Amino acid sequence: MAKSKSAKSSSSEPSSSRSSSGKTINLQKILNPKKPKVKTKRTIKEAKLPGTIYLNKNRYWWKVKLPGEAKIKARPLRPVGAKYATKDIGVARELAKNLLHQALFYSQKEACAECDGSVMSIVKAFCDYARNYYKDVDGNITTEAKRIEYATKPLVELYANLPAEEFGPLKLKQVRQRMIDLGLARKTINDRIACIKRLFRWAASEELVSAGVYLALLTVEGLKRGRSGARETKKVLPVPEAHVYAVLPYTTPVVAAMIELQLLTGMRSTEICILRPCDIETSGKIWFYRPAFYKSQYLDRKNEKVICIGPKGQKILRPFLKRKITDYCFCPTESEGKRNGNGTNKEFNERYDRRTYRKAVQYAIRKAQRAGVKVGNRRVLMWTPHQLRHTATTRAAKEFGIEIAKAATGHAHISTTQIYAERDLDAAMKVALKFG
Repeated sequence: MAKSKSAKSSSSEPSSSRSSSGKTINLQKILNPKKPKVKTKRTIKEAKLPGTIYLNKNRYWWKVKLPGEAKIKARPLRPVGAKYATKDIGVARELAKNLLHQALFYSQKEACAECDGSVMSIVKAFCDYARNYYKDVDGNITTEAKRIEYATKPLVELYANLPAEEFGPLKLKQVRQRMIDLGLARKTINDRIACIKRLFRWAASEELVSAGVYLALLTVEGLKRGRSGARETKKVLPVPEAHVYAVLPYTTPVVAAMIELQLLTGMRSTEICILRPCDIETSGKIWFYRPAFYKSQYLDRKNEKVICIGPKGQKILRPFLKRKITDYCFCPTESEGKRNGNGTNKEFNERYDRRTYRKAVQYAIRKAQRAGVKVGNRRVLMWTPHQLRHTATTRAAKEFGIEIAKAATGHAHISTTQIYAERDLDAAMKVALKFG
């Protein structure tokens, strides 16, 4: 019995021993270390990412203060199109990097000094180029630069951290699908995809990406009507003139004059907003208005745009010419002053723009609808200033034909303008004498 106890004790490992210095060493802890306890809420520190990625109910969240934000915010790391945050740590890290790149891009605080080859840096460089390139005659940034930012937003959202050389046709289709999911119209999607292609063409010309990337993207065709899941828009139709004149009593004299003059001449909304006395030649029977800037001005270098104003339009416009020749004829401050009687203390811009002009018109239409105004048996239709141009074009086409109608309201193609330049001015004068 004693022999078996001694054999058992000799076969078992010693639990401790003494070192040469006399200190006791616990061999059991060394040979069988305790496993660390797993916490229900685990944190993962990222070397390249600010903040903390952590598990919240078995899904990954990111607690961080991104550039442009005022305070720390916890956000789910949710893939595009997903309802819940991801359970995969690798996916979570990529989503966090993408969110960081988006924040850096939109905050405009940390511009890319050098292009690192990522999609975000390419987009950033192109947007900086667009803000310097797309400017009007006064040096102001045009709306084209803002359109480019809107077009590239889904691209940055999906592939901010992706090397630009790896961006191909399939990824462009995924960006397009993202636009469809956002509810954008088919024509808008085609325009924005064309803008992304233009972005990579510029990048190839600057040797930021290889030309093969751009050429591959050209293989992606535009969406066809009825053959895509994209929303279709309604065709812009001319508004009946009776519905236009029914609204005039419910707006200010300034906006009413703008509406009537646009209906008579068929000019664009922007062209009527920037009208000044110095831009109008009033020496003849027909007045000639030459806008300071207009659509597609950068394409037409030889022939300036001329809008003819007939006797009816001259009668409407004449009271608004009694001001400095460089002041705008239609001023919001003057308009609101007449609305309120004794003026207003609010500050307005020196002229209307396309957006504020449209808002003023639709405000008057809603006011007329609330008053119960009807045209025949129908309620007053809701229309926009852009439809006035369609009405004027349709009226001129019925009276004089399509070619003269184009001359009166402006050509769609610059090559047509160059061919019919001399004959068109005579045709436009005929329309002005007849209608306005």
